[in-house]
Amino acid sequence: MTLMKTLNFMKTLFLLVAIVGLSSCGDKYYSDDYLRNSNAKLCGKTWVNDSEKNDVDEWVRHTLKFDDNGRLAETYAYYHVNESQPYRTETNNLTWSWIDDTMEGIVFDYGVNGVTYFDNVWVREHNLSGKLNGKVVVFVDSKYNRN
Repeated sequence: MTLMKTLNFMKTLFLLVAIVGLSSCGDKYYSDDYLRNSNAKLCGKTWVNDSEKNDVDEWVRHTLKFDDNGRLAETYAYYHVNESQPYRTETNNLTWSWIDDTMEGIVFDYGVNGVTYFDNVWVREHNLSGKLNGKVVVFVDSKYNRN
C-alpha cells in the first residue's frame, strides 16, 4: 500500500513539474536583452554598406546615421572602380521609426516621396542587417576595424 502511495505521489509530482516547465514560456518576445534590438544599439553610429561592382563599373557606398529623435541621414556615394573619391553623392534627410514594439522592422519616411520598409532587422554590436527594398543587406559600423 505504501508503494502505491509513493508511486501516485511521484506521478503527481512529475505532472506538476511538467506543467510548470511548459507554462514558463511567456508572451515576451525575448527574455534576454542582449538579443533585443534597441535605439541604443542602432543610434549614434554610422552604418556603411558597400555594394558589389555593377554593370557600369561602379560601386555604391550606402550610409545610414540614425538618431534618438527619429531623424535619419541617408547617403549614397557613387564610385568608379579603382577610384577613392565619389563622382556623385545623394543625401536624404528623413525620419525613421520602429514598425512596432518587437523592434524587428523600421519605416523610413521620406515625406512626400513615400516610405520604405527595412524588414527583419537585426542590430548587433558592429552589424545592422535586414531586408531593405526587397534586398538582403548588411551594414557595418564605420568605426569597426574589419581587418
